[in-house]
Amino acid sequence: MIPKGALWVRMPRFIGDAMMIAQSLEPLRSRGTPLVAWGPGPVMDLFEGSSYFQGVCADETGKRGAFHQAGLLRQHQTSGVLNFGRSQRGLLAAWLARVPLRLGWREGGGWLLATHSLAFRAPGHQIDRYRALLGMGFPGLVQESSAPFHPREDARLRAAGWLDSLGIRGQHAVIAFGAAADIKRVGAGVWAGLAPQLEARGLAVLFLGGPLDRDLRQADELRGLLPRARILCGETGLAVGAALLEGADICFANDSAMAHLAAACHRPTVVIFGPTDPLRTRPQGPGVAAARNESLDCLACGSFNCRRGDPACMQAVDPGHLLQRAAEVLPKGWPTHPEPASHPRAEGQS
Repeated sequence: MIPKGALWVRMPRFIGDAMMIAQSLEPLRSRGTPLVAWGPGPVMDLFEGSSYFQGVCADETGKRGAFHQAGLLRQHQTSGVLNFGRSQRGLLAAWLARVPLRLGWREGGGWLLATHSLAFRAPGHQIDRYRALLGMGFPGLVQESSAPFHPREDARLRAAGWLDSLGIRGQHAVIAFGAAADIKRVGAGVWAGLAPQLEARGLAVLFLGGPLDRDLRQADELRGLLPRARILCGETGLAVGAALLEGADICFANDSAMAHLAAACHRPTVVIFGPTDPLRTRPQGPGVAAARNESLDCLACGSFNCRRGDPACMQAVDPGHLLQRAAEVLPKGWPTHPEPASHPRAEGQS
């Protein structure tokens, strides 16, 4: 159910951005302001029934126009629209519906539609940009760290079922090997070198990927390198994926959506950076460590095409460095009496 008179938060399709937007809203949550997430279906599936929002409104198939969206806003007596995504359709719909509070970005005519606006391009961390815009609509709002994200209960139950089916019943690590762009992706060999060292420290290892073709290809590479690896790739959906991350003792990830989800769930997280800048996009959470190959002079190039011809920033990553960074964020350190983590039996093995 969508509450009447709530603030509607327009979300982008990029999961990492959506999670940072959701985290920036903690001051409103802490004072009891009802919030509705509004945006693409997959993102709404993540937030539906979660601890962050009282309701969700998924975009209908076919991209209904701004007049239709304005009708939805009027129907639910929306008190304000926070158009934190880059598209201005939500802001136009709010203007058509005469929603009294409209926050958005100045670019693309947004300054004409919004009651309060800022330029999207600004120095500093992305979440600070969202907080600055929020502060324009709510003067005097005290910024605070976000509470942990909890996905809906049925997603948590399904995640527990997956772990049980894979034979994971104790301490475990999640390696989230996906990324939206190849240049932001660590090679399968790095992960294959890390996994046995985690198992030697008493942690079972779950490899988690998404439905993208490049994720599926890397899952096949990992199976070739680690035939008995536990791999879930494109099978869970975002809410269940978040629940799997929520239950992990430590997460390793590229700078990707999964890294932001793990950090939002307040899990110890090691995030590998290369072409992206941790000062701008580092996931926000109490136990996040950034890892990168500091020997390179081309870090944070911001490009999707490596000028070296080989993205060494993501390929020449030392698993030992990742373990060192993990030890810094694990609240109790590695297991004190580690035992080798067992694999599920291979088919036909007694």
